[in-house]
Amino acid sequence: MKTLTVSVILLSLSAGAFASEHGARIFTEQCAACHGNAGLTMDTPLLHGQEPAYIVKALKAFKSNGRTDTIMMSMNAIASALSVEEIKAVASYIAGQDPCALNIEIDFQREGFRAAFVAGRQLYQETNCGHCHQSFHHQAPRLIGQKASFLTRTLDEFRQGRRSAPMMANLLRGWTDADYANVVTYLSGMRLLRSCGEGH
Repeated sequence: MKTLTVSVILLSLSAGAFASEHGARIFTEQCAACHGNAGLTMDTPLLHGQEPAYIVKALKAFKSNGRTDTIMMSMNAIASALSVEEIKAVASYIAGQDPCALNIEIDFQREGFRAAFVAGRQLYQETNCGHCHQSFHHQAPRLIGQKASFLTRTLDEFRQGRRSAPMMANLLRGWTDADYANVVTYLSGMRLLRSCGEGH
């Protein structure tokens, strides 16, 4: 009985190691160019440390053409070539990566940064954005520390009706240009609170 139990444990560990290695390979070969340090100048989102359930949901949507890649126009083709197990493997790998490994620079000393950060934080809390974006069971993406360029682009797509999601239209109704800019400053600026060895 003990031998059987040990065998099951070893098989599970082996399977887990294989999945992790497979997920790492997929990310390196197909994702890192846009979602790693090499893609920091693009409007693509940061994925390191993202919730695995959201990554799986997003990739399945791209795979089924339920969601269209409006940035690089390549996600649908990439996702369609992945099996469900490969999607889960790469999602698990991404979730385990440290966002501090991404070399993002934030000009937190620029004029108006602090005022925009505070105003954005207040609006984010008043609008209760964290109910979905900081609550993992909603399978919504984590936005804290996300890239400013991606947040700006995505919010603009929601604003223009080119992208939709439950509740977003009502939540964003009445936001001004300054509101959008302030929330982006707050969410992207929250990276400064992470211990990334930057001394902030």
